[in-house]
Amino acid sequence: MSTDIRRQKIVRILHELALDAREIEVFFSLLDLGKAKATILAKQVKHIPRTSIYDILQSLQTHGLISQFIEKDETYYQVENIEHVVDMIEAQKQKLTEKQDLIRSASDLFHQVKAGTAYQPAIRFFEGKNGILAIHRELQNARKETRTIVNIASVHKVFSSMLHEDNLKDFQTYKILKKDLMIKTLEAERYLKVSPVGEFHQTKWLPEEVAFQTDTLIWEGHVAIIDYTGHLSGIVIDNPAIAETFVAWFEMMWRTA
Repeated sequence: MSTDIRRQKIVRILHELALDAREIEVFFSLLDLGKAKATILAKQVKHIPRTSIYDILQSLQTHGLISQFIEKDETYYQVENIEHVVDMIEAQKQKLTEKQDLIRSASDLFHQVKAGTAYQPAIRFFEGKNGILAIHRELQNARKETRTIVNIASVHKVFSSMLHEDNLKDFQTYKILKKDLMIKTLEAERYLKVSPVGEFHQTKWLPEEVAFQTDTLIWEGHVAIIDYTGHLSGIVIDNPAIAETFVAWFEMMWRTA
């Protein structure tokens, strides 16, 4: 293989490493010289300012193509073996893989936050009608299996439209199970006419002696408790262990209801 063909192949490789024309020229000058000081290289490539030579040498070192050493108190540069470049590329690939994993993780977390399923262990507080609606939206957007312990009569006092609006469309569309333990009231019976029981909406009546005016909503990693008496407020507990405990309590009640 001729020298020209070899140089052309090396040039293509250097272009792949994102080197520009001046860096490639300095590289070949140093390759021809074997070793050289920056001042000597500046004389070889006179059209490149001497101040730029140092920047170019630094760039070539960063790419792992050349190294520097001291000889008789003078700084010299020399071309390195191509294996050093391979090692650097492998290290860059590893860093790129780590970045990709980090971005994927961040992307997953973003979608979880958008869907309302992300959490850091915490307790969040909500007040007023808008605050309670924010909890409802978070649960709805999560599109995860949901369990509720609910007194529809208490909810109806604040959100009267629930008796003529089907709030189960997403659960039915995406085939998500929703299980409700309800206090049997006229409002609850009217609600079930709008949001009827089916494969993805299962309900059971709580014993007649049970009385409360709060909602308990349980979905993936979260528990919301909403107080409909007096000052309208709610809390969301973001903690998977606590959520799993509530699920266990719910299922125990479900079996005995």
